[in-house]
Amino acid sequence: MKFYHPAFLITGSILTFAACSGTDRLADDIGDTGGAPAAGGAAPGAGGAAPGAGGAPVTTGGAPAAGGAAPGAGGAPVTTGGSDPGPSGGADPGGTGGEQAAGGSDPGTGGMDGSGGGGNVSLEGPCDIYKAAGQECVAAYSMIRRIYSEYTGPLYQVRSGSNAMNTGSGGQLHDIPQNADGFADKAAQDAVCANTTCTVSLLYDQSGRENHLPVAKAGLTNGGEYAGMDDFESIANKGALKVNGRDVYSLYMEARQGYRTTKPGNGMPIGSEAQGIYMLADGTRAGTACCWDFGNVTPNPKSYAEMNTLFLGVAFWGKGEGNGPWFGADFEAGVWMGGSKPGEPGWGGLNDAKNAPRNENNPSMRVKYALGFLKTGPNPDRYALRMADIATANSVHTGYAGAFPSTKHFDNKGAIVLGVGGDNSNNSWGTFYEGAIVRGFPSDDTENAVFQHLKSVGYGK
Repeated sequence: MKFYHPAFLITGSILTFAACSGTDRLADDIGDTGGAPAAGGAAPGAGGAAPGAGGAPVTTGGAPAAGGAAPGAGGAPVTTGGSDPGPSGGADPGGTGGEQAAGGSDPGTGGMDGSGGGGNVSLEGPCDIYKAAGQECVAAYSMIRRIYSEYTGPLYQVRSGSNAMNTGSGGQLHDIPQNADGFADKAAQDAVCANTTCTVSLLYDQSGRENHLPVAKAGLTNGGEYAGMDDFESIANKGALKVNGRDVYSLYMEARQGYRTTKPGNGMPIGSEAQGIYMLADGTRAGTACCWDFGNVTPNPKSYAEMNTLFLGVAFWGKGEGNGPWFGADFEAGVWMGGSKPGEPGWGGLNDAKNAPRNENNPSMRVKYALGFLKTGPNPDRYALRMADIATANSVHTGYAGAFPSTKHFDNKGAIVLGVGGDNSNNSWGTFYEGAIVRGFPSDDTENAVFQHLKSVGYGK
């Protein structure tokens, strides 16, 4: 039996019942949290430059890296600095590119200040903390900084000569390296994106597993008005912020913008294997539709399947304390804010969004630097949702820890998604700073150490 996401489309004064979510924001008690959905209706990728047909690499400082073409369609990558532009041997995450270039200087060996100022920061990142505790990161992403000390490649890739409805083709690709202190080289991006539209074409996986994230592909049509269409790449120069005195860009995502793999990731939890997730995001512009997720999904976006993802926003199936947004667990057929049985916050059979059951122990996270954890483990089946505001909190709060939903079972499918649902339900929006997926069931102490590390990084300072 298949379980479908129920949700609500608001059309005039009529409330209709639909799969996963509607394109309108929920006319609920939460109000508008910002980030208007992307204007839809235009053909995917309309207005974009034609897919690249080769072309010599271009550099904007430093020698071009040796090696093959960049992953994804749209021509060869171009380096924007002298550092290593890619992890060696990187498999093509978009299905159309060659290997990643190898070599280049190691930008991760120093503690020097990067461009934009700021003091020295620790080379250790969350993935070092997880590894020391026995839970290895198998997928790790950030446009802002290095989150695993052993990673020396670029943090992300941008596409110049792009447009706001680019679905993954054309233009010119540029790898954005990290400085010696591990922060993104914003000046390199600004140089290649001057006087042109730039979009984020790829998020590099820092785990060493090469589970890089290209733009998401079309899913099921009943996941929302645009779910059956390919997604758009996010504009690269939105979401600027300071972190420890450095000027950087976050991943600022509108509706119909998401990233995912369409094959099981290397090392990703499969079946009933335990999994942990952490994500740091902007809770002040979290969406009110389905589904801004990060985690483990089916490789096939055109099918319903079990999911294991961390959600941030306002869901239709259950609520937390206050008006939200909340961190929840999207397991498909419901976004759980805690609980395990029908009638508890997350069950997918609800028909009244305004009166959805609440978990008052799951706090509203309308804060600039919202940290969420989700961990799932078998024997016995259980999950835990934990969260904190890294700017003000002194500890991590446990919103729920207990039995896994009785209507579900563990069946990790191994693909990776960010910003949309497993069936490409792409009506929500948010701003992503960093996050990782780990194999195993992290302890509270390990997550507490990740929290303390994030507090020390200097987000917003």
